[in-house]
Amino acid sequence: MAEALPQGGAPQRKQKTPAEIHRILQLHDLYLRRRGGVPADLTLQDLAGAMLPGANLTGAKLAGANLEGANLQGAVLDKCDLFSCNMARANLSFASFVGADLRGTVLRQANLRGARLPNVDLRAGKLLRAADESQSALNFARADMGGVDLTGAILSGATLTNADLGEANLTQADLSGADLSGAILARARIAGSKMTGARLDNCDLSRADLAAAKLEGASLDGADLTGATLVAADLRNVNLRGAKVEGANLEGCDLTRANVAQVDFSRTNLQGARIAFSLATLSAEVQRLIEKHRRWAASQGREGAQADLSGRDFARIDLAGIDLSGAIFSRSILTAATFSSAVLVMANLHGADLKEADLTSANLGGAILQEADLTQADLSGAMITPVEIKRPDGTSTGRIWPANLTGARLCNAVLRGCNLQGANLTNVDFSGADLTDAILTGADLTGAVLAGAMLANTKLPEGYAPPAV
Repeated sequence: MAEALPQGGAPQRKQKTPAEIHRILQLHDLYLRRRGGVPADLTLQDLAGAMLPGANLTGAKLAGANLEGANLQGAVLDKCDLFSCNMARANLSFASFVGADLRGTVLRQANLRGARLPNVDLRAGKLLRAADESQSALNFARADMGGVDLTGAILSGATLTNADLGEANLTQADLSGADLSGAILARARIAGSKMTGARLDNCDLSRADLAAAKLEGASLDGADLTGATLVAADLRNVNLRGAKVEGANLEGCDLTRANVAQVDFSRTNLQGARIAFSLATLSAEVQRLIEKHRRWAASQGREGAQADLSGRDFARIDLAGIDLSGAIFSRSILTAATFSSAVLVMANLHGADLKEADLTSANLGGAILQEADLTQADLSGAMITPVEIKRPDGTSTGRIWPANLTGARLCNAVLRGCNLQGANLTNVDFSGADLTDAILTGADLTGAVLAGAMLANTKLPEGYAPPAV
């Protein structure tokens, strides 16, 4: 149990002579070998510069001790009480700290290369020495920690700026709120770690394993993630501005509301990832076309101009809620694009690539989706119903324009509650699609494939017999 700091100043303890310290260590060695002896108690002792390479200090009490500049290379400090111990500039390379209490320990510029610190508690504690607010938080700035084992360690709020953690093991560690700006984490194992709100600006994370890491709200401005693994990582609200991601694997990760300005994802695996780029990432020309079209749609053609965006690449672009009625996206790449609650009435999406697109609650009334690829797209609650054709003055012509999905691919698409009433669904492939609660009354299902489709409470055309299971 660490000695409490008495009111008004640091505790006092008589300092041992070198001979006394040597005898304490001898007795500790006998204790560990079960040949009598007693556990070492060096609480608050001044051991600065001590030469103890390879020493076995398992279970020793070193709370508040001064080990600044000491040589503890390869030492065994398992289960030691190191509460608020000063190990600044100490050589702790390849030392073992399994189960040690390192709360409030000062490790500034210590050499921790290859050290083992699994599951240690490294939160800031109250110093036993004279109060020094500058040391009250865990500080590893510029520390050499290459290859260190910090599996499951608690490092929340720690300062690790410019630290060398190359090839370190930080699996399941808690680094929430930590400052790792400029740190080297190349080839580090950080899978499953908690790094919410952490600062990783200009950090070298090349080829690091960050699978399933929780990075919500973290800043990786200018970070190097070349070849890194971020499978299923939580990257919501992350700042990735200017980050390098060439060869990175972001499969299944969540990048909702992430800042991805100046990030080139062209050589990145984003399969199954949740990401939507803002319109600001598009060329100035395309932004002008979309803005003119929005004015055209809002004014019913009196202002602006209809946009022809045929053949353009809009993969993962966020177009949620925008009125794109009548826009032409023929053969455009719209993979994983977001159209949730967008208005696409009578839009031309003939042959468009809409795989994994988000069309939830979108209005696609009268839209042309012939030969479009909507594999694994989400059309839950979408309206794909006929629209009434009106004259320029807004009066009715009495004609109805149905949505046309002839030859479209909707394999494994989600159409829960989707309204396809009266649509032309000739030769549509619904294989494995979820049509629960969908409305298909009045639709033309000639040649449609419904193998493996979920038809729970689906309203089918009168007289239509679904295929036998």
